[in-house]
Amino acid sequence: MSKTIMWAETDARGVETECLFNEDSRTYEVMVCAKGPWLCRSESFPVEAEPVRGMADVDHLRSIQIAGRLAADVRHSLGTPRT
Repeated sequence: MSKTIMWAETDARGVETECLFNEDSRTYEVMVCAKGPWLCRSESFPVEAEPVRGMADVDHLRSIQIAGRLAADVRHSLGTPRT
């Protein structure tokens, strides 16, 4: 399975978020992980437009929305209130 990192970031609390393009299934996977007590959430969605020169705006926006939701869930699971 071939995957390419499209974007990645780490927030001030150490929660790591990345978006991967899965070439085999033509999907994006958004993963959010916290270290300490290892805790991860992920979600995949189908590619709207082929990433020829990066992610299409519609796919990028969707990945950001999913990342925000998953990060809030991870933080809540760690005991940080949702904001």
